[in-house]
Amino acid sequence: MAKKKEKKKPVFEKVGLVFRSPVRADILQELSESPQRPKEIAENIGIKKQSINYHLNALKKGGLIKTHKKELSKTEKRGKGTRINGISKSGKLKVVQGVELTKNGKDILNQYISPLYEENIKEEDMKDNDKNNKKEDE
Repeated sequence: MAKKKEKKKPVFEKVGLVFRSPVRADILQELSESPQRPKEIAENIGIKKQSINYHLNALKKGGLIKTHKKELSKTEKRGKGTRINGISKSGKLKVVQGVELTKNGKDILNQYISPLYEENIKEEDMKDNDKNNKKEDE
């Protein structure tokens, strides 16, 4: 029996997945710099550690993030929370160190999320400038 090809979700469904919760947009923005562990993401965006996995699973299902895997020598520092998934043929440890953006995740971040964050920063800067100007006038 031939396998049915799964249709890829259109971009708008993935964007909708992110914007269902502002937390998910914050997660993608947080991952824009580098891969991170769930605990670090939760702390950096100010949410409870218990709820981060719910959002990460939704983003993984949507194909926007993936597990960050790498190989380390046995002597390299692994860090707390690093999960070991075996040993490679070359004798290095296969480890999982948090999550990272996929290509789709980077595309959505660059097209939709980053411009919104930049716009928000500009608005906040304008408000701060207005407040400073009012103080100077007094």
